[in-house]
Amino acid sequence: CVSTLLMLVTGDIYTLINYVGFVNYLWYGLTVLGLLVLRRRQPSLPRPIRVSLWVPWVYLVLWAGLLLFSLWSEPLVCGIGLGIMATGAPLYLLAVRSRAQPPALRRALGTGTHW
Repeated sequence: CVSTLLMLVTGDIYTLINYVGFVNYLWYGLTVLGLLVLRRRQPSLPRPIRVSLWVPWVYLVLWAGLLLFSLWSEPLVCGIGLGIMATGAPLYLLAVRSRAQPPALRRALGTGTHW
């Protein structure tokens, strides 16, 4: 529903893809960075796939360059993408972080998750 409303406001699906694309690449890089942090903080965790450390570092350097170039070349698009991402924060706070969740939401999310 939200994507459809955004598409109606922007008038073009390609514009919406540009807005959200920046945020996707932001999270991809943060995910790789998180893996490096885990490898540093918890070196004894089992790792089914072993990769040399230079691979994620090269990825992060290239990722940072592309992200900075995106911010420099189209700051408005990147800002709108970050705004779209920020609209998920209230739902996250309500559904995941809140101790007093509405019963209907608790049923919808299921009983298998532990808060």
